[in-house]
Amino acid sequence: MLWVILVFANGTALLLFNQTLAGTLVNLTLPAPPLSAPLVYNNNTPVPALWNGDVLTVPVLGNALITVKYVPRAAASNGVISFNVTEGYYVIWAQGGVLLLPTLTILNYTADKNAVVVVAKGPGTVAYTLQGREIPQTAAPPASTTTRPMTANTTTATAATTAQPAAAQTAQQLRRCRRRSRPRRRNPLPPLPPPSRAPPQPLAQSRRWRYTSSPPRWPSLRLWAYALTRRRGERAELNETDRAVLEYVRRTGSVYEAEISRALGLPRTTVFKAVRRLEREGLVEVEKRDGRNFVKPR
Repeated sequence: MLWVILVFANGTALLLFNQTLAGTLVNLTLPAPPLSAPLVYNNNTPVPALWNGDVLTVPVLGNALITVKYVPRAAASNGVISFNVTEGYYVIWAQGGVLLLPTLTILNYTADKNAVVVVAKGPGTVAYTLQGREIPQTAAPPASTTTRPMTANTTTATAATTAQPAAAQTAQQLRRCRRRSRPRRRNPLPPLPPPSRAPPQPLAQSRRWRYTSSPPRWPSLRLWAYALTRRRGERAELNETDRAVLEYVRRTGSVYEAEISRALGLPRTTVFKAVRRLEREGLVEVEKRDGRNFVKPR
C-alpha cells in the first residue's frame, strides 16, 4: 500500500490513499492514528466505512477506485510537529516554507522553490517545522485570581481612564505650541575657500621621464610568454583531448575524423576542434576525400 503525506505551509498534514482495489470489503490499515473519522470515496463518490482503531473497512463491491483522506493526530514540541507512521512506502509532499525532519528511510527526493517531494519507507516519524514561524505562546494567567465585587469606585476608575487620553492630547498640543514659539537659530557656515590648484608640471620635468625625451617601449608580455613556450618546445594551446587525437593519428598513420570520434568515444564537434588546433600548430595535415576530412600526421 502506498500512502501520500501532504504537509501544507500552515502546518496542516493530510494522509491520502488513492488506489484501485478489488473485492467486496477491504480492510485498510491506517499508517497513523487519525484525528477524526477518515473520508472514504468509491469512484469519487462518498461512501460510509467502518473505522475500528487503526483498521478501516471500506466497501469496494467489485473493482473500484478507493480514495481515503484523513488528518493524522500530531504532537508539537519546541516548534516541531511530528507523528508516527507504520511500515510501508510513503510519498511526502511538503509545501514551500516547511522544513522536513523525517526519521524514515529516504529512497529518493526532489526539491524546487515551491515544494519538496520525498519517497521514503517506514516505519518512522514524520517531523517538520515551519520556517520563519513560531508557535503562539499561551498568555500567562494574572497574579491574583480572586474576584472582587463591583463597587461605586468602578464609575470613578472608568471616568479616570476616559480622561487620560484627553489629558495626553492636551499636553501634546502645548508642547507643539512651545516648539513653534521658540526662535530658530540659524548659524550658516562660512563659505569654503576655493581650492588652490598648482600649475601643471611640464612633461619634460616630470619624475617619470626626467632623463628621457620619449617614454620607453616595452615588448608585450604576451609575446614574451609565447617566445618562452616556443623555446621550451611546449605547446600552450594543446590539451589532453588534442594530445589523445594526435597520438591516435600518429599511431594509425592516417585516418578520417569520424573514425577518430568512434575510436576515442568523443563527440564529432570535439574531434573537429582538436584537429583544427593540431592543424594550426603544424602537427597534422587535413585534406578532403569523398566529402570527408582525412587527417595525416606531418
